[in-house]
Amino acid sequence: MKLFFKILFSAVLVLAAVLCFVEYYMVSGTFERSLAREVDYELDQYRFMRMTVYLRGVEAAGEQLGERFMLITGDAYGPYSDFPEGWEAASASMDTSEGLSYRIREADGRQVLFVSGILPGGSVMTTGRDISQLYEERLQMEREYSLAIYLAMGACILCMALVSYFLVKPIRRLGASAERIARGEYGERAPEKGRDEVGELARSFNKMAEAVEQTVEELSEEARRKERFMGDFSHEIKTPMTAIIGYADSLYQKEYSREEVREAASYILNEGMRLETLSQKMLRFIALEQEDFCLEQVPAAEFFQDIRETLRPLIQKEQGLKLFIRFKSGELFIEWDLMKTLVLNLIDNARKAGGTAILLKGERDGRGYQITVNDNGRGIPTESLPHIQDPFYMVDKSRSRKQNGAGLGLALCKKIAALHHTVLEYRSREGAGTTVTIRIPGREEGEQ
Repeated sequence: MKLFFKILFSAVLVLAAVLCFVEYYMVSGTFERSLAREVDYELDQYRFMRMTVYLRGVEAAGEQLGERFMLITGDAYGPYSDFPEGWEAASASMDTSEGLSYRIREADGRQVLFVSGILPGGSVMTTGRDISQLYEERLQMEREYSLAIYLAMGACILCMALVSYFLVKPIRRLGASAERIARGEYGERAPEKGRDEVGELARSFNKMAEAVEQTVEELSEEARRKERFMGDFSHEIKTPMTAIIGYADSLYQKEYSREEVREAASYILNEGMRLETLSQKMLRFIALEQEDFCLEQVPAAEFFQDIRETLRPLIQKEQGLKLFIRFKSGELFIEWDLMKTLVLNLIDNARKAGGTAILLKGERDGRGYQITVNDNGRGIPTESLPHIQDPFYMVDKSRSRKQNGAGLGLALCKKIAALHHTVLEYRSREGAGTTVTIRIPGREEGEQ
């Protein structure tokens, strides 16, 4: 059953019950009170008639009967009766053992109040009075109240139908908005009118719709990113594979000099190494999304010393490359291997960008610790800064490919930073180098 009819029927049923109760209370109460007065009056009149019969005789009492009728049985005052036909039988078997008694009985189609008692000498006197008018008045009241109830019910149905319509109307609007959202119209909003519960419901509905729209947009953007990711990944695989297959086919089909074979083999080796690097970074990239990592408190001195030892062979091999590591004592709340991978990636990027002097610096930052990697390399164009952490994005693709780059390094760094509840901050200018800052939260800040 729809809410409109539930409200309407509930209100009508409640009103009908109240009106019926009022009718019963008013009609029955009025009738009972009138009947009680009538009985008390008739008992008083009976006592007066009995005294008259005792003092002045039956004839004197008969002259004062008025609307009453009297029946006397027994020898003390003689038999007397002016009861209409059928009344005497209706008054039979009246109980007089405890003095006066009264009974309302139907006689000849009329409602008669009989009062009976014992006269001095043992005779029984019974009086009767027609009180049908009292019952007719009750019936008339019932008719009038019934008519009033019908009119009130009609007016109530009309009013409640209007009230129910206006109560349900905003809910219907909400339902229509929900249907449009379900069809994909995520910008749909319900009208926010009033400060009642329905208005609050509309506001809550709109908040939910905004959350749904935002979630759908995020999911759509995520799907587009994954689509771009797969497209870029396919392209990155296709390029070295094309070169490998091409050079291998040439070596297979033709005869080349030893120098030409070495040159072709070097291309195949270089592109194979690119594929190996790409596959390793892809595996690492996927693992970061699937594994759970535990952060722990690490002394800064031990961490930077490990970085220094790891990079020592590279510095010795690279002529003209200088690495400066400066740090202050403190505690790093990190996953050691991941943070080491992040820092090494940033230093490697600085080296590939042509930096000859790279500074790795660590210092306390409030309740956390800050790591900075600064280089004097080529820098990053301003328009490229928003995209450098996108998978497979390369500022200079030709130079990156020569250095076996795959465009996944900074994307990995971004994911590692997110696992440490932080982000990477980049400051760069073309020709003046790049500075990358990692603000590592302390234990209280980083724990979730």
